Amino acid sequence: MEDTSLPFELPRVAVVITCYNYRSYVERAIRSVLAQTYRNWDCVIVDDASTDGSGDHVRQLLQIMDDPRLRQLVRQDNGGQIAGFRDGFAATDAPFIAFLDADDVWLPDFLLAHLSTHLNTTHSAALSSSDVFLVDGNDTLLAGTFLALRKPRSGPERNGVAIGPGGQLSGMAPGISYASQHPVTYFAPNVSGWLWSPCSAILYRRGALEPVLSFPFKAKVGTDYLAATCAHMAGGSLILSECLGLYRLHGSNLSTSTAFAGGPVLQTPGFRTYRSVLAADVVDYVLANSTWLSDVNGRNFIPAFLKQHVRQFREIARDPRLVRYLTRGQPLQRLRLHIAGWLRRLGGRGSMR
Repeated sequence: MEDTSLPFELPRVAVVITCYNYRSYVERAIRSVLAQTYRNWDCVIVDDASTDGSGDHVRQLLQIMDDPRLRQLVRQDNGGQIAGFRDGFAATDAPFIAFLDADDVWLPDFLLAHLSTHLNTTHSAALSSSDVFLVDGNDTLLAGTFLALRKPRSGPERNGVAIGPGGQLSGMAPGISYASQHPVTYFAPNVSGWLWSPCSAILYRRGALEPVLSFPFKAKVGTDYLAATCAHMAGGSLILSECLGLYRLHGSNLSTSTAFAGGPVLQTPGFRTYRSVLAADVVDYVLANSTWLSDVNGRNFIPAFLKQHVRQFREIARDPRLVRYLTRGQPLQRLRLHIAGWLRRLGGRGSMR
């Protein structure tokens, strides 16, 4: 009799649902995980010291659902989004991990589509991100795409590599193959700037995320920005053009509270100010990991990244640690920056860190 068994095991995916005062939405999030067509997963729901009864509600739901793949972790003190990420990550050991905000929802093929894309035969990557449908607090559809996602919109995407469907794995393990008419694009680590949909649309490789979540960032929220930006440097990103989840705009999101106007999702003034903290955290991460990032991506990677990062976040240009990267091969520019920094310190303004 012919042996049809696989020569390998298909990977398990860890799902972390982070919840803070989302009692009204968390059941939908949990049930969307239960409905996944890819079944090899486990899920931990991290309650970040909610005050609206979310923790008790989840406990009761898990008793009713009675699925051993589901478990709850309750924090005694509110630590912000990054604390929930870290606790959920530490409670799992799967090679792939996804974070689902408790107010968002996955469509049934989310895990299958992402994992099939990660196991393509063209490019491996540190993370993948799919598109999302935008809905309001009552599940009314607002938009069919997240505009910031770096997907082809009027032709091939610049600096991206198209990933073909199927390949050797689809013939060997049909259970992991996923057919989609929507393009998939690979972006190498040297393509910088925001490429992705929000937190709930991303699947990470554990090896790329581990050094990120172990880093002592100062920011407590905006963790998807830190996680995606820094993990991308390890192996690039795969962008799925297909909408595989619902991203909810309900008026009390961490980063936006304005009504959707039809273009990019607008950030609150407070969060725009907070972006400076996130930008500085990324600089700290890059400089602390400069040796291995240069080994992996080449000696010009860090200067190129930091120059682009400064163009996006002008306020970090005053950081004196960046001078030698921003002025490589430009001695006069380096001298001007040194003098400007010296004058700021003389005036008592100091650096931003």
